[in-house]
Amino acid sequence: MRQSLSEQQAATIYQYQLVRRKVIRSELVHSHILIAAIFLAFQLLMYGMDGLFSWLFGFAIVQVIHLIILLLAFIRVEDAVDRRWVWGITPPWFGFKPANDIRLSLYRRVHRHLFWIGLCAVAVMYPWIQSSLLISVFCWHLWLIVPRMLLSLAFRKQRKDGILRLQRNEASYYHQ
Repeated sequence: MRQSLSEQQAATIYQYQLVRRKVIRSELVHSHILIAAIFLAFQLLMYGMDGLFSWLFGFAIVQVIHLIILLLAFIRVEDAVDRRWVWGITPPWFGFKPANDIRLSLYRRVHRHLFWIGLCAVAVMYPWIQSSLLISVFCWHLWLIVPRMLLSLAFRKQRKDGILRLQRNEASYYHQ
């Protein structure tokens, strides 16, 4: 009985078939990192050492905002596996990313929440923070979220009940 159960589990794991693979070219990753360096140069030229502080502190603020939004978005998620996200700095997936494979519908919904609620959080901060920090928080938010939104657009024509697997240099979409 135990053997038949493990065979059934193995069969369900391998019933997924690769539908589409999106390779992330190294040129795109290098240009994405170059944008962050250009942004640092802009901050240094315009605001001096305050710009450097804002550049660093803005990244930390955006990570905290993204963490809060993720925690709020996962209140309604049923599966504990879908709630597991990890923080990392491996290009192009800077910041929080799913620890395991994730349903495409959940990935798209979470990143839509991250994009819009993150922009609203930046807008709410406008009256209380200095301009260099506001620019930094806004640019870091876009810098972190745009590659994920582009990936969402790349898989927009796929069925929503499939599985997305993010790896270092590629993203794969599987379906049963």
